[in-house]
Amino acid sequence: MSKSITISAKIERAFLIGVHPKYQSKEEYEYSMSELHQLSETAGIEVVETFVQALERRDNATLVGKGKLEEINSQIEINNITTLIFNDNLSPSQARNIAEKTKCNIVDRTELILDIFAKHAQTAESKLQVELAQLEYSYSKLRHLWHHFSRIAGGSAVGVRGPGETQIEIDRRLVRNRISMLKEKLENIKKTTETKRKKRANQISICLVGYTNAGKSTLFNVLTKESIYTADKLFATLDSTTRAFQCIVSNNEDANDSYSSSSHESLMLTDTIGFIENLPPTLIQSFYSTLHEVREADLLLHVVDINNPKKEDHIETVDKILKEIKADDKDVILVFNKCDTFYSLMDKFQKKDLKNSYVDCIFISAKTGENLDDLKKCVKKYLSHRKTKKKFIIPAIAENIVSFLHNYTDIQSIDYVQEEHIYVCETLIDRKLIKNVEEQIEKSNLQILLEKED
Repeated sequence: MSKSITISAKIERAFLIGVHPKYQSKEEYEYSMSELHQLSETAGIEVVETFVQALERRDNATLVGKGKLEEINSQIEINNITTLIFNDNLSPSQARNIAEKTKCNIVDRTELILDIFAKHAQTAESKLQVELAQLEYSYSKLRHLWHHFSRIAGGSAVGVRGPGETQIEIDRRLVRNRISMLKEKLENIKKTTETKRKKRANQISICLVGYTNAGKSTLFNVLTKESIYTADKLFATLDSTTRAFQCIVSNNEDANDSYSSSSHESLMLTDTIGFIENLPPTLIQSFYSTLHEVREADLLLHVVDINNPKKEDHIETVDKILKEIKADDKDVILVFNKCDTFYSLMDKFQKKDLKNSYVDCIFISAKTGENLDDLKKCVKKYLSHRKTKKKFIIPAIAENIVSFLHNYTDIQSIDYVQEEHIYVCETLIDRKLIKNVEEQIEKSNLQILLEKED
């Protein structure tokens, strides 16, 4: 065995099952179940009915109570149900017990998300990342999964002792070997990615982050004039994509500001994977390259679907994940998207409340282009605050440094002092770039010194 459960290519008919804890409001849990419904549809599953049970304490054997499980089981054959999807993550014993009772495929929330990721992964890297996450999640549940696959294949159930136990150990060893191989492959890809990232080290990096289906990829396409895949569904985009971003305002009102055209080309914009509540930890660990882009970014554009009734909860979820991946110290511009359908009187009051709660937020529509210039001005304002005046004394032989300053900074003055064979350059430069320029100047001076000694 090399992978965990994936949903079959044919249309599955499923029941959704959830246990509503007493500490959570009815509204919050209903939204969680509606999100599970969306996830199921994204996975290509036909949801027939939803069962929710309010419990103070979940059943250790079957998650739901005995009576509820019997109620669900009585409806399975009548409705031709093949799959039961749980809103909670199941222990191996719970999944096994439910499978034995219902004779259905048992899928928990994490397995469902992993399956969607497996279907949407496009690049070799993301496919490896998803498989690694699946294997790491399934490893702890291997006893249940081996039993499950044996039943589907028509084999006898795995016993507690004897050959079944031996087969499980064989499977575990195979999984461990596969995990090691995948990690090695991803490490090699990581090295290549790091090399590419170092080549972009002198450029300002901006990352789009946000809850899944907030419209990040649509905004990315508009700003970069790209055409990466977009869809009105969860996790349409898995692979991070980086492109040049020219922050030019169409009406040219601010053509003379401190962040002018000389530095447009230094901006790079990255689209990233969407976040979701209870995003599986194995996915956070596996999607290193995407999340590393977020950690290394100079600025985050946090995109929010303004029409979503749980938008403020989504903001908290994204903030929580940013903290988990140690990216909560980044500068963030909050961008409320999809405002083209947000025009009723009640909507206007909501926008006013949001503006009071999130003072520096921007309201846009990536679909229609509404207020995109306001977003660009906000980005330019942020970047201008990053700049500082700096004077560099550059050896004449280091014309590459002069060329770099012309491309990536706003040169105020530059003079060539022939007697000393140096350039004196005064420029407005992003603080991020100063150390690199100084190191290059130091290397050039050292080279001159060594040549003199020879």
